[in-house]
Amino acid sequence: MFTLDHLRFALGQRCLLETQALDFIPGQVHGLIGHNGSGKSTLLKLLARQMTPTSGSLSLDDRPLADFGNREFARTVAYLPQHLPAADTLTGRELVGFGRYPWHGLLGRPGAEDEAAIDRAIALTHTEAFADQQVDTLSGGERSAYGWRCCWRRAVAICCWMNRSPHWISRIRSR
Repeated sequence: MFTLDHLRFALGQRCLLETQALDFIPGQVHGLIGHNGSGKSTLLKLLARQMTPTSGSLSLDDRPLADFGNREFARTVAYLPQHLPAADTLTGRELVGFGRYPWHGLLGRPGAEDEAAIDRAIALTHTEAFADQQVDTLSGGERSAYGWRCCWRRAVAICCWMNRSPHWISRIRSR
C-alpha cells in the first residue's frame, strides 16, 4: 500500500502538489480525477520515483520509497508515462517484452518463460492482431494499450498509469 503523509512537490516557489494523509489500498483500482494542472501526473510521477518530493513522506508497504533499490522497486512498481517515446521499428510484441527488463537487465536474454508471459499478456488483452505490427504505425490508443502490456507483462503488484484516453479498457472488460 502506498502511504502519503503531507506530501509536497514544488518547483521553486510554485507548489504543484500538496496532500494531507492518503492511502492507496491494495487490491483496489484508484482513479485520479481533476482539472489540468491539479497535480495528477505529478502524483503518479512521485509514486513511480520519477521525481522526488520536496517534503513529506511517501512509503510503500511501510517502507520509504528511498529504501528500495532500483531493481527491487522496478520489480514491484511499473510506470507507464502518458506519452510513450518513439519506438522506431519495434513491433508490439517487442515493446511488451521490455517489461521483463527489471528481471534480466540490459544484456539479459529472454527465455521460454518470458515468451510465454508475452503471449499471455497479448492474449488476455485481445490484441493479437497488433502483436507483429510496428508500434509507430499504431493509433494513439493502440500505442497506449501496448504500453500498458509492458506493465501487465511484468506482473507487478502496482502499476502507475497515465492516459487521457482509456477507451480500450471498456473493450477488454466487455470480453
